[in-house]
Amino acid sequence: MVRTQTTPDPERTDPFTIALQGLSLEIGVHDLEALDRNRHLLPTRGRIYVNAVAGEGAEARIRTAAQLAALGYQPVPHIAARRMRTAEELNHYLGSFVERAGVSEILVIGGDLAEPRGPYASALDVINSDVPAKHGIRRIGIAGYPDGHPNIDTTVLNQALAAKVAACRTAAIEPYIVSQFSFQAESIINWCRAIHEEYPDLPIQAGIPGPAKLRTLLRFARICGVQSSAKKLLANKKVGFELLRRAAPWNQMEAIGKYRLETGRPLSAHVFTFGGVSETVSWLQKVRTDSRPNSGVVRF
Repeated sequence: MVRTQTTPDPERTDPFTIALQGLSLEIGVHDLEALDRNRHLLPTRGRIYVNAVAGEGAEARIRTAAQLAALGYQPVPHIAARRMRTAEELNHYLGSFVERAGVSEILVIGGDLAEPRGPYASALDVINSDVPAKHGIRRIGIAGYPDGHPNIDTTVLNQALAAKVAACRTAAIEPYIVSQFSFQAESIINWCRAIHEEYPDLPIQAGIPGPAKLRTLLRFARICGVQSSAKKLLANKKVGFELLRRAAPWNQMEAIGKYRLETGRPLSAHVFTFGGVSETVSWLQKVRTDSRPNSGVVRF
């Protein structure tokens, strides 16, 4: 691991340092250049998720994963089940990630299509296929929703989670959760407690939005279906006004660290780089060095 002045002190046990353990980032194919510029500030072998934004193309995502691996990171591609037209396409797609980028884990999501393009109607269908195991995938990330899903009942979400966990274990693949981002620290922690009551040892990467301007955050909240979390945040007019400035999710990060310290359960932060990779990495430097803002700067 490359040590820099921003590397956490291993003797520190404050919540922020604990939350950084196992930290992962999520980027798009157009973020690679910014990540490359800032790679000296990030630990090597860290997990970098490559999202599956429509229109970018499979080859661009595979190439990005390969370049991440060359930079010393562990690329984790999103596999959108409903976008796979055939079993052969899934086999070739996943096989290319493994062969060209050394991928050993994936995040399997349903995808944002109303109707599937092929035989996979859900993430569970991909997990239940023999394709991940065939290519030596050792870990599979499952989507989680701290603020619920706008179109799926909570009971259905819980049933789906149980089925996915069971399917992974049947295939001798380790399951874990990567959650949708939330603006509310309390929502994240309450949801994690509920998950760990049922699955005490199931690792969770809790999604939080990296530093970004208000309009950017609200746009992604709408796209990702977490408007309810945004509305709760903006109910406080003072907070809403302060968010017109660039802000960062200090409260969520602190809550994640406290939860892990208090319970010992496997929980880390998964940061969405909505405001840009450079801005996110700059903020993570402050977290690593405990350079928290004064009371005049809002925390989510």
